[in-house]
Amino acid sequence: MEPQAISTVNTRDRIVPERLILDRLHHDRRFTVEELLEQMPELSWAQVFFAMDILSRRGDVELRRQGFTYTVRKIRPFEHGTEGVDDTAHHDHR
Repeated sequence: MEPQAISTVNTRDRIVPERLILDRLHHDRRFTVEELLEQMPELSWAQVFFAMDILSRRGDVELRRQGFTYTVRKIRPFEHGTEGVDDTAHHDHR
């Protein structure tokens, strides 16, 4: 399967896994990857995995490992880019 067929934005004739995942996620609630798969039977495990990778790298979702499973939550817009702010605030400028 071509990667661009999965991540394309053309919604007229293709399913867009990233959009489906973001639409199902709610702020302040974590979902397991298994829960997302149950809610989206139109997507394969591979499509969900690939979409989660894209969303995580873009900073749209937070992906965490808890034991043998992964949980995901949608990141609020104001949470984007806060990691760098904290890192620079702790530098010692002696």
